[in-house]
Amino acid sequence: MTKFHLPKPCCYYISFISLISILLSSCSDTEMADLKKYVANIKAKENPHVDAIPEYRHIPPYFYEVQQQRDPFIPLIDTKNGRGITLAKTRQTDAQKVACPTPHDHRVRVGLELMPLDALQMVGTLENNGALWGLVVSKGDGIIYRVKQGDYMGENYGEIMDISEQKIEVMEQLPDGKGCWKQETAALLLVE
Repeated sequence: MTKFHLPKPCCYYISFISLISILLSSCSDTEMADLKKYVANIKAKENPHVDAIPEYRHIPPYFYEVQQQRDPFIPLIDTKNGRGITLAKTRQTDAQKVACPTPHDHRVRVGLELMPLDALQMVGTLENNGALWGLVVSKGDGIIYRVKQGDYMGENYGEIMDISEQKIEVMEQLPDGKGCWKQETAALLLVE
């Protein structure tokens, strides 16, 4: 007669599985009495009271009827340039419009117009075909720009009026805070 021997690791697995199945079968309740009791308690509770939806009250529209006042949709501060320039636009008579210079704000501002004048330096001049050009360097990035009379530079709508070998004269237009603009001359001097 031959004896059948199981290897030792296999005996451990069989004994472990049988122990777990005995423990699980002893904990089971086939009638599920606790679950049925819990469901019965939930069903016995009353639903909470919910208030009715409030009645809709119609609010009459408001019509803005002050034509003599400032338009509320025109900004008081120029936010494009990040500066505190007042742009109060009031209704002016034709005589006031003639006496008050206004900048050419319909133009697209590019290049040197996006930099303040104190961020620019004149470093020299260049003569080409009888025309005198000014050489201006940006202090921030060190790029040299070539400008001529009639070009625009600076954040305050500055137009180059004259270029000499010693300086560049720029006519700036600054707001006066009353809806009008005043013209002032600034100069970039040659740096030795």
